[in-house]
Amino acid sequence: MISVLFCSRAKGNPDSGLTRLLESMADCTTPEEKKHVEFLIKFDSDDDDRPTDAALAKYPFPVRPFVWSRGEGRHGLHHAQEYLFAQRDPRSKWCLMTADDFYFNRPGFVSEILATKDEFCIMGHRRPMIETYAGRYEQEEVIREWVVSFGPWSPVVSSRVIEVCQNFGWQANVDSWLMGLSVALYDLYGVVIWKQHHPFYARGGADDRPASCGLAPTYNNMEITNNVGPNNRYWFELVRRQARNLYLNMVHGTEHRRGWSETWYKMRQQPAHRLPVRALRKLRTRIGSFFA
Repeated sequence: MISVLFCSRAKGNPDSGLTRLLESMADCTTPEEKKHVEFLIKFDSDDDDRPTDAALAKYPFPVRPFVWSRGEGRHGLHHAQEYLFAQRDPRSKWCLMTADDFYFNRPGFVSEILATKDEFCIMGHRRPMIETYAGRYEQEEVIREWVVSFGPWSPVVSSRVIEVCQNFGWQANVDSWLMGLSVALYDLYGVVIWKQHHPFYARGGADDRPASCGLAPTYNNMEITNNVGPNNRYWFELVRRQARNLYLNMVHGTEHRRGWSETWYKMRQQPAHRLPVRALRKLRTRIGSFFA
């Protein structure tokens, strides 16, 4: 299943095209594909122009609205995205991170995404030259290159990547974070989890959005755009930690150990001569909790 996650605002936003986006999904999918798509959309509570629940319910796939205050606006999008991710259908293996000024223009892309078996994967219609940024991706002039090397991108990312990383990168631009994560993963471990797909969407609206250009004021010194940030360079260390978590899960697996396999795994973590003491300590703890 694919979960399409984004925030939408119609009031005072001439670029908003939510109806076009939803209708284009209906036009580009078969009846069977529609069963494997859901939309989770965050709206601002002061947006009087947002569609009604009845209008959203008419589409042939679930469109689930979430409404709360505007807060910091665009610069707080990562908080909304993380919440929407936690509300998605548990069967969802893929997230499509988009915006309300995109629209779909090619049939068949849903089946193509669902046919991809990679557990850890980032997909886009342009394959950035991730390898060229190794060893120098923190340099200011290089940041300005890789942060926009994907073009007008609406990334598809496997849910497992988000589960392991636990967030969408501390800033509004999911695509910038995914690029930073990709270059850090390659720089540290020589691994690329990128896949290229044929284009299936386009973007409308203006290209000179003040927030996208870094002109809008923000509290967030970890914001990164085509010409600003991150002003807090701790961002790079945090992304490297995420890259390490990704790599360790890729090497050791992501499934939880259960039953005797888990017990055997724990037994092997320490020398055998310590096993009796550990067993007695565990027994004492359980007996103590029983009589507490």
